[in-house]
Amino acid sequence: MFKSRYLLLLSLLFALPVSADTLWLDNGDRLTGRIEVMEGNKLVIQTDFAGQVAVNVNRILTLESDRQLLIKTSDNTQHARRIQPSEQAGEIFLVNGEPEPQPLQIAQLRQMMEPQPVIEDWVWDGRVDLSLELENTDSKKRDLDIDVSTEARHGDWRHAFTGDFERDYRDDIKTRHFWESDYTLSWFFAEKWFWQNRVSYQRDHLGEVKRQIQVGSGPGYEWWNNALGRFETSARFEHLRMDARDGSDTRNNGLGLAWDYRRYLLGKRFQLVHNTETLIPNDDEVNYIVDTELGLRYLLNSWASLSLMTEWDYTSSSDEKSRNETRYKVGLGVNW
Repeated sequence: MFKSRYLLLLSLLFALPVSADTLWLDNGDRLTGRIEVMEGNKLVIQTDFAGQVAVNVNRILTLESDRQLLIKTSDNTQHARRIQPSEQAGEIFLVNGEPEPQPLQIAQLRQMMEPQPVIEDWVWDGRVDLSLELENTDSKKRDLDIDVSTEARHGDWRHAFTGDFERDYRDDIKTRHFWESDYTLSWFFAEKWFWQNRVSYQRDHLGEVKRQIQVGSGPGYEWWNNALGRFETSARFEHLRMDARDGSDTRNNGLGLAWDYRRYLLGKRFQLVHNTETLIPNDDEVNYIVDTELGLRYLLNSWASLSLMTEWDYTSSSDEKSRNETRYKVGLGVNW
């Protein structure tokens, strides 16, 4: 008798509904799952039946959540112990310790996420890629190419760090030994406009330029940034120092132009990546320098991806030191 009551109690406990967030849409549909983030007019919800779904905020009539969320509007940032749905379209109620739930228009939301333990509105992601270079050659190859990129954003600030290490051998002869690190700090002084500061260090153990330091600062504009990707452009005043292997060095100022394009395709199974940096130095011998990357990533799951990338380095020079180098790489990446 006691055993049967114990089994009945366990069955009732497992039969209780699991707490979930709920969205009501303007076409009559309802989505249940776990809200991950809302930013850039897109709300991303993790569902059991369809995985991660990005919903246009304009299509949401109201929503409900029993979790504590960080709510940001254009005026202030506040905590919500939970969110209650409203009978008015485009409205929610925030339960945040006030005597009565506070109404809020969904159109006023700029960001919504689960609070982080230290910096509450901290959003951090990154990627590590291990790649092999594709080359039609009969020589014996040993390539090592590691790319690291990570980005963190809180409030109006965004930190980005990238690192690249390459070492290649052809028939046991080292043909490339290069590494680069880059740190960028962006301050969003308006909804779309930001001011960007960047410092870059390159070290080449085999090339004519053994060391390069580049420091830049200037404005940028974020055309769009949502759960499906982003596109931004920037212009920076650059100072460039290059130390040659023969002992000479050059220092130049110039104008740097850059764009960064990322777009998820086919239900976020693929990601198209295209970024370019162009430097126009104040140098009679060098017209411009272009460093661009174009590629496609296939997302195996939430943390792993396969990539096929093309890198093009081009230097237009008035003398015989012009460079035109293209590389094709296939790699395996780990994302977080």
